[in-house]
Amino acid sequence: METGVEGTPEATAVHLDVTELVRAAGGVVWRPKQGTVEVALVHRPAYDDWSFPKGKLHAGESEAEAALREVEEETGLRCNLGPELGSLSYTDNKGRPKTVRYWEMTVAGGQLAPANEVDDANWVPLEEARARLSYEHDRDLLQRFRQTSETEPGAAVPVYLIRHAKATDPAGWTENDELRPLTAEGRRQAAGLITLFGVAAFNALISSPHLRCIQTLEPLSEAWRMPIATSDALAEGANVSDATELMLSAAAAGPAALCTHGDVMMSVVHELLDSGVRLRGDQTEFKKGSTWVLKARDGEFVSARYLPPPKPTR
Repeated sequence: METGVEGTPEATAVHLDVTELVRAAGGVVWRPKQGTVEVALVHRPAYDDWSFPKGKLHAGESEAEAALREVEEETGLRCNLGPELGSLSYTDNKGRPKTVRYWEMTVAGGQLAPANEVDDANWVPLEEARARLSYEHDRDLLQRFRQTSETEPGAAVPVYLIRHAKATDPAGWTENDELRPLTAEGRRQAAGLITLFGVAAFNALISSPHLRCIQTLEPLSEAWRMPIATSDALAEGANVSDATELMLSAAAAGPAALCTHGDVMMSVVHELLDSGVRLRGDQTEFKKGSTWVLKARDGEFVSARYLPPPKPTR
């Protein structure tokens, strides 16, 4: 045996496995398409595999932030964060332990196109996605998505009909009523919608052209990184059939949030009640900042429930 100091065995190198956990995040991006559901899959030439878009976290970045960034970088799609799908844990191709946290996502903007480390990106029908995916853990994620989401054909789609938050008193407003803004309390109330709706995902934000309605949706627009469209079908005094047609049209493309006035909200809910739709909650409640969550299926509303106004944030 070789020795260092006389009579003392020379120390041998000890190799410790100090591999750190690789943290990543991604999304199952979906869209309705001609009576079915499609998910976005990406191909990475470095590994010749098909998977869901994902990537490693940057320093100081949350998993949710990383998921949205990586999906946009790999697919060109700006997305809204939906319900969380949990995490997958496995060993990556370098032998390191890796955990990827996933969310459902819906598209807020952009066109599907490969970028960065991706050379191909496709919308794949749900029933074909399992065969396209390269890894069993991604196939498990797909199954989890199918079991927990409301994306399957025939599932009821939520439409959030919101009455605008508290606005300036009309008695003291001398300008055009369409320009009457929210009060400070109303703005705090509008900000509270983010917490009220939690992980709800929206494909569209649509408002009455009146400023107080647009301002009610602005916090959601900023949080979900979505533009606000306007429609006269939601304006004060609008015909109930026009409002209903707009909401059902929005639901055909996925979940949506719409902001309107008290008279329109009341007319819609009363029409649903008259047509036999099951309602949950006080059918006389239409407070400013409140929401009726309407569920649509096959071109008609099938249920509705009332959500009281959110407590104003401070």
